[in-house]
Amino acid sequence: MKKLLPLLLIPFLVFSSCKKDKDNDDDSSVNLEVVKRQRATVTYVGATWCPPCGAYGDPTKEHMESTFGSDVVILNVQSGDAISSSGEFGPNFGGAFQSFASVNSIPHAYWSSANVAMDHRGFYGDNNANATAADANINAILSDDNVSVGIAASATSSGDSALIINTKTKFYSALGEHYIGVYLLEDGVMANQSISGSPDAITAHNNVIRYSAFEGNSLGAQSIGTSFTADQEVTGSYTIPLWSGWNISNLQVAVVIWSSTNADGISNSIIVDVN
Repeated sequence: MKKLLPLLLIPFLVFSSCKKDKDNDDDSSVNLEVVKRQRATVTYVGATWCPPCGAYGDPTKEHMESTFGSDVVILNVQSGDAISSSGEFGPNFGGAFQSFASVNSIPHAYWSSANVAMDHRGFYGDNNANATAADANINAILSDDNVSVGIAASATSSGDSALIINTKTKFYSALGEHYIGVYLLEDGVMANQSISGSPDAITAHNNVIRYSAFEGNSLGAQSIGTSFTADQEVTGSYTIPLWSGWNISNLQVAVVIWSSTNADGISNSIIVDVN
């Protein structure tokens, strides 16, 4: 059963949950150059039928992207709504985070990186408070200069049927098994959004998770090796099929490196345009 947080009962303590600089790289894994840079990965779970998502979740996502640009990678899960129906990869991905944290209400977000413990929460009934809290999470991640793993990627369309994604992962210290997730995102998905305190409105939903190159688990994370030496680089090539319902001109690819296949295992990430 879908639940919304009781925003009206505790307006400033209860959470209520909803632009873009991108990184571009060459089309060959061999030619990709990894920049030693820690990014914050934010997994957001919301829905078009959820009024607090429209009132507080969406503005906070926009704030994070406009403030931090490509230093933040937002993975937007539309949870069983007019955009993403239950059973699609996006809702399954978000569900893995919700289950891990024992959360069953939306909107809810998760801030992740290699060396800062994953933080998660709903959204306050005050967008200034939401922005301040999100800034603190992201700044804590970006201030960590002990980058353990970096990632570069490129995404190229192969006609109208598929995307080819090339990746290069660099390990800056000796590490154990790591995993990679390659996710198709779509910007500008127009849908009617419920908004607390306002009439419903047709709004654009960005960074919507559409598909994963790997479907072996709900996080779409597959192993890229069991052990790595310092300065080792690992390349990969992945294919994602294209569906007619997606706007190809609005597609992007997010690549996430995981230290485990648990929801709190995100190490680093990058988002790239499709060329």
